[in-house]
Amino acid sequence: MKYFFIYATFLVSVQCFYDFIPDDIITFTLTANQEDVLLENITEPTLIKGAYQVNHHKDVIDFSVKTPAGKTIYSKMATNKGNFTVQANEIGLYSIIFNNKKKTNQLLTYAVDVVKNKEDKIKSTDIDPLELDIDYIHNGLSELYYDHKFQQIRYESSTQQVKEANKKIYLFTIIETIFIVLVTIWQIWYIKRLYNKRSPLLL
Repeated sequence: MKYFFIYATFLVSVQCFYDFIPDDIITFTLTANQEDVLLENITEPTLIKGAYQVNHHKDVIDFSVKTPAGKTIYSKMATNKGNFTVQANEIGLYSIIFNNKKKTNQLLTYAVDVVKNKEDKIKSTDIDPLELDIDYIHNGLSELYYDHKFQQIRYESSTQQVKEANKKIYLFTIIETIFIVLVTIWQIWYIKRLYNKRSPLLL
């Protein structure tokens, strides 16, 4: 029942946010001031669907997709995460480009799905029921794996936000403590000064 709930949750999230089930997913480090290119070999006109997410919520990259001829068919600047769908009509290597203009390395997760030709798909009536069950289990395990990867990235990003918030609270506490100590010292000095001024009069 637990795995069924996770499986169902993943399917809903894919349909709502990504609208595809990835063929492949990778996590890699994008070096500071560097451009990384992933190549997708297209042998027939099809659709390329993908999604990406930078680990840290404040980090951004420039993302683009180019045809074999070098024409940009999709681009998004200063983005932290997103998904895309492009029509790949040209045959050849398509370039998936990630450009990190920041001075620090960034951890990035990228998932892609190259839509298969409907004519290449085997009809369900041609497959043995046992093979259907195996294929169902394989797809379920793959989807759980992809969901785990995306959840891990979100968790690491949330953890980083909590750490930054704790640092700010700690710094504010130190500043507040120093301010209170200084005010207390000033008050003691001021009261002592008033007392010293009044002392001769009392005598």
